[in-house]
Amino acid sequence: MIIPVPSAASRSSGHAAPGRRRRLILTASGLLFFSVVPLLLTTLYGEHLPSHGRPVGASGESTWRGWSAERSFVVLAWFEVVFLIAFLRYWNLPQAQRVLVAVSFFVGLSIPAPGMLQMLTAAGGSGPAGPPGWHLAVEISVGAGALVLGWVAAGPLPPSPETTAGPPSNAPVMALGPRQRAVFTASAWSMRKLLETAVLVVVIVLTVPDGSGPGSWKGTVLLVLLTFFEAAQARTHLQIDGSGVTVRVPWLSFLRRTVPYRSIRFAEVRSEAPVGRYKLDDDTAGWGIVSGKGPVLALSLADDRWFVYSTREAETAAALVNGWLRRQRQAGTA
Repeated sequence: MIIPVPSAASRSSGHAAPGRRRRLILTASGLLFFSVVPLLLTTLYGEHLPSHGRPVGASGESTWRGWSAERSFVVLAWFEVVFLIAFLRYWNLPQAQRVLVAVSFFVGLSIPAPGMLQMLTAAGGSGPAGPPGWHLAVEISVGAGALVLGWVAAGPLPPSPETTAGPPSNAPVMALGPRQRAVFTASAWSMRKLLETAVLVVVIVLTVPDGSGPGSWKGTVLLVLLTFFEAAQARTHLQIDGSGVTVRVPWLSFLRRTVPYRSIRFAEVRSEAPVGRYKLDDDTAGWGIVSGKGPVLALSLADDRWFVYSTREAETAAALVNGWLRRQRQAGTA
């Protein structure tokens, strides 16, 4: 059964507007640290560095400041373009924009940290020296602090859109009494996630032996975290109860998302998910878990997106969601 939804022309993105300009400015500003910090330190300490260690820039200027400017501005421009494109893609997703702000601060502050620490260590020295052991601890602290700073600076997110209309008359509905409680649970495995994890493991095995340069640990750590995140999503658990529809990852108890009933228009059963990319993170089409071919529980959300979950008992799940919706909204209008 497929129930019509509002067309693309009738969709509104007003719910994502509050704070969007702030998040866009912060996304672009966080990357500026990538150039500002090196230039500031080279201005203060560049002339105190060993003369034989000064690199020669493309312009032929043998100064630390000239070399730093030539390198940092090229990389900065590349990052700015990438992050701007990503922000435009997630224009109506405040949650994703907040993540972009945090990652922008991480890139702007964390990536230049190894070189800046080496510069401070070499200032006033007479020759090259290996990095002290405390450099790694400082780099990790800077990276973690940058993520937290960006996340907090992004500010509070706008409230999610809400809807008060009951499910359509032709939607599958499970009748629930005024005091009756019902719970639905299901689990799903994703072969695609397992395959993606296997590919990432191969990439780590092939690239980690080469990650011995300064600051190279960041790429390895991010790759390992991504691999773990993808592996964890290979098995998920769905629960429908009086609080809403919850998806959690059994291997990561803190990784769970709940769709409250106030954000759901109706539930339906589909033979396949609507066109789009569905993961636990947000996308323009929506979010959820599609484990392969077969029926899916599809929730039409108040922000004109979808939540989907693959389960053979999708019809029962949809009927229960609509039952909760009808009971709660009838009680709210009584």
